[in-house]
This record gives sequence, C-alpha cells and structure tokens, in this order.
Amino acid sequence: MVSVALAWGAGTLCVHQLPGPLGPGLGAALALVSVGAWVFSGYRWIAWAALGALWTSAHIHARLADRLAPHLHGTDVAVTGWVDGFPNPTTGQVSFSFRVDDRDPGSGVPGRLRLTWYEPPVPVRPADTFDLVVRLRPPRGFANPGGFDYERWSFQEGYGATGYVRQGSLATNGNRDIRRRWLGLRWKLAHEIERLALTADAAALLIALTLGERFKFDEAHWRVLRRTGTSHLVAISGLHVGLVAGFVFVLCRRLVLRLPFAIAARDLELAAIASLSVAAVYAALAGFTVPTQRALIMLVVAMAALVGRRCVAMTSGLSAALLLVLIWDPIAPLSASFWLSFVAVALLWQLARCEPKGRFGRRSVRGLMRVQWGISLGLVPVVALFFGEISLVSPGVNLIAIPLFSFILVPATLISALTLCLHSGGGVLVAMTGALLQRTWDWLVPIGEWPAAALVVGDPPGWVIFLAGSGVAAALAGYPLPARQLGWLALLPIFLPRDVRLPEGSVAAQVLDVGHGLAVMVETRGHTLLYDAGARFRSGFDVGREVVLPAMRSRGWSSLDALIVSHADNDHAGGVPAVVEAYPDARLLMGPDVSLPGGIPCERGGHWVWDGVSFAVLHPDEVFPQRGNDSSCVLKISSGAGSLLLTGDIEAAGERALVARSHELRADVVVVPHHGSATSSSAALVDAVGAAFAIVSAGHRNQWGFPRPEIARRWEAAGAELLTTGDAGAITVALDPANGIRIETRRGQARRYWSAARNDRAPQ
Repeated sequence: MVSVALAWGAGTLCVHQLPGPLGPGLGAALALVSVGAWVFSGYRWIAWAALGALWTSAHIHARLADRLAPHLHGTDVAVTGWVDGFPNPTTGQVSFSFRVDDRDPGSGVPGRLRLTWYEPPVPVRPADTFDLVVRLRPPRGFANPGGFDYERWSFQEGYGATGYVRQGSLATNGNRDIRRRWLGLRWKLAHEIERLALTADAAALLIALTLGERFKFDEAHWRVLRRTGTSHLVAISGLHVGLVAGFVFVLCRRLVLRLPFAIAARDLELAAIASLSVAAVYAALAGFTVPTQRALIMLVVAMAALVGRRCVAMTSGLSAALLLVLIWDPIAPLSASFWLSFVAVALLWQLARCEPKGRFGRRSVRGLMRVQWGISLGLVPVVALFFGEISLVSPGVNLIAIPLFSFILVPATLISALTLCLHSGGGVLVAMTGALLQRTWDWLVPIGEWPAAALVVGDPPGWVIFLAGSGVAAALAGYPLPARQLGWLALLPIFLPRDVRLPEGSVAAQVLDVGHGLAVMVETRGHTLLYDAGARFRSGFDVGREVVLPAMRSRGWSSLDALIVSHADNDHAGGVPAVVEAYPDARLLMGPDVSLPGGIPCERGGHWVWDGVSFAVLHPDEVFPQRGNDSSCVLKISSGAGSLLLTGDIEAAGERALVARSHELRADVVVVPHHGSATSSSAALVDAVGAAFAIVSAGHRNQWGFPRPEIARRWEAAGAELLTTGDAGAITVALDPANGIRIETRRGQARRYWSAARNDRAPQ
C-alpha cells in the first residue's frame, strides 16, 4: 500500500508541475507504459505512477473544458442560477459564487461563476435564485512574485469564469433542493450567531468554528492568526472533525459495552457508525469543504481497520488514506491544507511513537513540548513554501491553544450551536462561548503584534525546500540513522537571508502587475527603491498590502531606502500608506500634489548615486505649475549597461517640458506615460526617448483600452518592443554591465496549466 500510494502521488505531482495538460499523444504513451510495467511485477510502481498521472490529467482536462468560451469574453450573457456559497459583502458591492442552472453544454457558459454585483438592488443571500445579465472573462489575476495565485485558486474552486452583474432580479420559481435548503439553514444560523455574539471578533470566531465560514475575518484577523501560527485552529479541518469523531467513538463504545452481550459484541461497529455519522453531520455543517472531505476519508480508513479488528500499521493506514484522497480529488495537492494535513499526521505519529512514556503511562510535559516543537519544525518547509512567513512563537502558542480549542472552545461552540437550533435558550450559551473566544482573542492579539513573532522568508528556491524536507525526513526516520538529529540543520537555509545582491554597477527594476496603476521595485547591490505603490479600491483591496509588500518580501527586502510617490492619483498613491506602515524609515520623495508626513518635494535636479548606479529627477521644475498628472515626478536610472525612464502619468504639458531637455531623455527602457493613454506619448517624446523597450502598466483588457492602439503603434514604429503588464505579468528589467539589458516576464517564467494565456489581448 505504501509503494502504491507513493507512486500514485508521484505521478499526480508530476502532472501538476507541467506548463500545460497532457496531450493525447503523451497520454497514450503513458497508458502503454503502464501496461508494459504491469507485465513485469518488479516495475509495477511505474504502472501506478502512470495511472496516477493519467487520472489527474483526465480531471484537469474536464475542469479546463468547463471554462468560458473565447467568443463570450467581454460580452453580455443571460444566466439563471443560484448563489451556492456565503457572499462576501464590502462597501457598495458583494462578491459571490454562482451556480448556473440548466445550461446548454454547447453554450460556452461554465457551470460555476465568481461574480461581483455593484450596488445590488436586492440582498444577495445563499441559495437564492437569480436571473442575471453578466459580463464574463476567464479567471485571471495579477502575476507577481510572492503574490496570491488567483488563477490557481479559481481552478481549485472550479470557477470557469469571473465577471460582474450588469442587471438582475430575484427569481420567484427557483428550485429548493436539499443542497439549497441546507445552505439556507447554515446562512440563518450564521446570522443568528452574529446577532447573539457580544463582539465582532467573537462572532467571526464562532461562525468559523461552527460553520467553517470565515467571511467575517478581515486583514487584522488574518495577520494575528498568521503571525501566531494558529490559522489552522479557526478552520474546520481534520483536527476538528477527528476530535469530534474520536470523542463520539469512545463515548459510544463505552455505552455499548454496558448493554447486553448480543449488542456489546458489536461495540466497534456501532461506535464506528455513530462516529462517522456525527463527523459527517459536522462536515455538512461546514459545507462539505475539501478539508472536511479529506478528514472523512481518513476517518473511513481508520474505522475500517478498527471494525475489521486488524492491526494495521500507521504507514499503511496513512498511505491508504492518501491514495483515496488523490483518487477522490486529484487537484488537492495544489492546496496548502492538503500538505499540512498529511505531513502533520505523519509527524505526530512518528514523534509520538518515538517519545518514551512517563510514569503511569502518561506523556510528560517535557515530552509534549518536544512533540509540539517537532511538529512545528517539521512543518516549516510546507509553511515556507505556501505562505512565505513562519511564526516563531507558534510552538509555545499552540502548546496552549490546541488543547484550549480542542477540548474547550470547539465543544462549547458546537454545543451552543446545537442548543440554539433546538431551543431559544441557546442564545445564552452562544454569548458565554463568545465571551470565552473574545478572551482567547485578546490573548492572541498582543502576541501577534510583537515584532519578533514571525519571520518573513520570502519565496525560497526549490532546492531549499527540497533540502529542508529531506532533512526533516532524515531526522524523523523510522530507522535510527547515525546522527539523524543533524537533519534538523537542513532547515537553516530557509531562515538565513539569501544573498541575492546584484553586482556593483547593476540595477534591476520590476514593473509589477497591479492592473490599472503603477508600482516599480528598483534595487541595486545594496539599496532599494519603490516608485509608486498601486491603488486601494473601495472594496478594501489594497494593492500596496496585497501585491507590493509580498513582492518586496519575496526579494528579501528587509528595509526600504526610498519611496517615490509620483503624484496623488489613487492608482499610484493608494497603496502607499500600507508600504509606509511596513517601512516607516524609508525616505519619501513626492510629487507636488502629494501630502505625506516627512515627505520631500520631488524637483528637477535631484540626483544621487547608489552602488555605481545614477538616479536623476528630471521633472517637475520648481516653477512648473501643480497640474496633477503633468507634475508627476519623472525619474531616470542609469547604469553602465543602459538606462530606465519612469514617467508617471505625465501628459502633453509635462511632455513638452521634458522634450525641451531632450538630451536628458534618451533611455533604453521606458515605462510608458499614463498607462498608454492617448493624452500622452506624443511623437516628440517617443522620438526623444528612443527606447528599445516600452513597458505599459495597464490591466488586462481594461475598460479604457490601454495601451491605445495608436500609442502602441507609435512606440513600435519608433523601434521599441512593447510589453504590457496585464498580458505579461510583472516585467523585470535588468541593467547589468556584464550581460547588457535583459527583460523577463512573470507569465513567461512561471507558466502552469491553470494560468491564463500570456498573449490574450483584446481585439483592436
């Protein structure tokens, strides 16, 4: 069983690393390989690996086939369906998952959509049926280093398209099947809990522990949970389901053993049925999320071994569960929860097996601490790979928090919710449980806010993760390997700062993919600079916090030397407060219409040199009138390999002032003014710059049509290669005297089968 599960898992993982799904030719070849390997018994593991790859590939093809047809991109489509999850309301809008009913398979409309409705005329509630007119596009997100992979998340969740509602109304004849009725009941329970909870924090925690829904959490909640290493405690996962199932199993078995012999003889069977039934109800209460499905599969394997009264090795049981999970959901390895679940169980079993028992057969406090530290260290490679931030206080916090949540808070939450469903007096229990959760949260907040609570490790290279995983496996090997405790040293490269410094005289700039806006990261050998920080939207999404800061951390930026805010428009300055909060010591340069405490006005003539790289402010003049876009701070960066020009949003007047000093404008690479608007990039400016590469920071298929076709043609006619962040993702410009000018794109480097097309441009 172990070899079969490992081989199947290896085949699954190999497919998930491919830039595209397996084609028919390679699939047929794998099928032949599996048949050939099966004939020779010594090579059947190859057959299992090939079967795992084929099974995974079939699921990938089926999911990719349910994506929006190209001819429907950007068009209005009428759909009827129902809200199949909890909506996420924000100021002036609501985002929700929408399941399309009775669709024509040949219509090109996917079965599941992720929609946003601005200023909806009616409340959007789970299980409600709507007749909508929507404008759709394939799932597409920002493509940046260290950022959230929205396209992978959309693929995992089964969304074939995203879009927004143009108009809609509540349907009166919607079908109310059992799924919708159950979802509606969960929604009502969530609102009742929110009404009865004493505080907003208590309501968010109560709903998360009862229903597995975390729509009430904001960024402050996630920050505390992430930095204290307790995010797993507020997600209904294997820990919670296993705890409830284990408690019911032990209680039921003890009761059955006190009954007449004819019934007591079936104690394991009856206890297993009761345990699985309660676990299934709890999973249903949580909406049968993927983690709860995995937990149920693992419980089924464990209960089958108990009912069969067979002594099954833990490795065999875990392998059987792994194989069943990969068959049930071959997409699961894309999620962090999959790895956290199986790695944590494996570590717990190995550490508990090796830990000597204390007096009276109980684990000593010292032993429990050793197990907790072992699990925390063993999970470091997984946490670093998926989250890029490691909680340093997690072992100590979880030593208290896990028993507290497992044996007090989760049971109290479930009992209060059950009582609330059966009797109106349950409101008192909800309030009391909420008070306990609020006290717990008040304990976690100051720990999470402690500066040394967590360490940002950025985006570790693959070899670092592989080395760390190998070291953990060696340190916890089942066989007493010589000096195996030295394996823990393999974790050190994750924590050590990586030397990614550039050579003297070199400069690298990343024009981040921030949609309609601008954010450029610039670094030399020993200095860092950020030019603008993107927008902050009314929905609360902050590009500075969600895109710029993760990208900076992925490069290992522990400090920021300078922050330039070109002008005050939201798409350039909206994300600045989040960056200033994270790097309060950065020197601030700002356009004349920007007002920031401690900022210095950006004026022509400003000049400095970092590590052999020259930085010069070319605009605005001291006498230039304050004109918003036209008074944008223009920066030229020059090295021995070439130069880069950052132009902000300058338009006609600003360009005329720059062209008057054309001897300063020559640059090899230019970030095109005003996102490629027709009000900028005059012929005189294009000729004066003479760039070989012109980069446009604009959203994919944006509503303004940036870059405008005539502007794109103008730059290309002047000999420049035009690149757009919305199509290419983040664009890296390296000016290295030894290697010249190099341009790299994020979508060109990090291609996966779920990724959106790199060259999917709107028709001109």
